[in-house]
Amino acid sequence: MEKNLLIEIEGFEIWKQQGISQEAVVFLDSISWGAEGAVYEHKNTAAHFKVISNPYLLSIEREGKILGTAVFCNPQVEVQGKPFNYYYTRYFASSPEVRGKGVVKKLAIEVMRSIRNEEERKTIFVGFIEKGNKSSYRVTEAAGYKPIATIQTLGFSRYFPKKSKKVERITDEATKIEVIHIIKQHYQNHALVHFDYLFDQGNYFVIRENGRIIAGCQFHKAHWVVNRMPGIMGKIVLNVLPKVPLLNRLFNPKQFEFLAFEGIYLEKGKEKQLHELFEHLLAQEDLRSALIWMDQRCPYYAQIKASGNLGLIHSFVKDSQVIIMASYQNLDEKEIEAVEKLPLYAAAFDYI
Repeated sequence: MEKNLLIEIEGFEIWKQQGISQEAVVFLDSISWGAEGAVYEHKNTAAHFKVISNPYLLSIEREGKILGTAVFCNPQVEVQGKPFNYYYTRYFASSPEVRGKGVVKKLAIEVMRSIRNEEERKTIFVGFIEKGNKSSYRVTEAAGYKPIATIQTLGFSRYFPKKSKKVERITDEATKIEVIHIIKQHYQNHALVHFDYLFDQGNYFVIRENGRIIAGCQFHKAHWVVNRMPGIMGKIVLNVLPKVPLLNRLFNPKQFEFLAFEGIYLEKGKEKQLHELFEHLLAQEDLRSALIWMDQRCPYYAQIKASGNLGLIHSFVKDSQVIIMASYQNLDEKEIEAVEKLPLYAAAFDYI
C-alpha cells in the first residue's frame, strides 16, 4: 500500500495510507479499549476492515514501528434525506510507549485539524468517545469537536433461545429494495443515517404479518475479550461467572462472542415479534447474547427498553455509553442545527 508522510515532529512521523496494513491490524489486535468502564479487546479486526466503508489509516510511527493509529471511514450519510459527506474516526489508539506523554495528543490535534481544513465539500466529522475516556475526549475537543449525542447500549440475551418459523432471510434484490424503503421511512427523522452494512453476509432478517414486514434487523458477529469491569459487581462477573455453568455461555469475558443488531425496524406494538426475531437469530448462530447501540433520544430506543424482558446481559451493559463528538466544514448554521437536534442513527458495526 502506498504511504504518504504528512507530518514529522519530535522524532515521530505521521503517515497516511488508503486501506489498512497488516502491521496496523496486528497493532490494533493488541490494544485494550475502554477507560473507567469495561476494558476489552477486539478479536476480529481484520475481518471488520474488509467491510468498513472507504477507510484510510493514519499511523504514528518511529523508526518504522507503529505507536498509534486512527482510522477515518468515509460513508455517505443523510440528515432528514439530505446527503452529506461524512468522516468518522475509529481505532484511535496509542501504545504504552507513548501513552500519556503528550506527543499523541499534539500530533492527533494537528492531523484532525488539517484533514478538516483541507475538505472543500459540506462535511461532517465525528468521533466516538467511550464514556470515561477523558484522554480521548480532551484530544478530540482540542481539535475543535464538541459533544452532540450520547449512544446507549442495550443488551438482549436468552439462556435457551428458540428458532421461529416466522423468520425470513432477505436475499433477493426486490425484497432488499422493500427493506431499504421501510427503513428509510423509519429513520427519516434521524441524522447521520447510512445503511452501508445492511445485507452484509446476507444477514438481514424479518418477520411478516399478513405479508407486511413488522420487524427486521441486520446482525454482525463480534468477539471481544473483556479484561476489566467497573465496581465490585464487575469483579464478581469477571472472576465468578466463567466458572458457573450456563451463565458462562451467556457472558464469558475471556471469549465474549455476541451478535450486534442494527437497521432495526419494528412497528408500534410489535415488540414481542422483535424479541422473537432476536431470539431466533441467537439460536441460529448458537449464541446467547446480543448488543444494540442507539441514541438515547431515539424513540425506538425507548420503545425497545420499555418492552422489558431483555435478559440478564442487559444488566451488565446498560450503563455503557459512547459520546458522539462532531466538527463541521462548510455547513451553514441551519444544517448544523439539523444534525444536532435530531437523534443519530447508530450502525452497530461501527461499535464492534
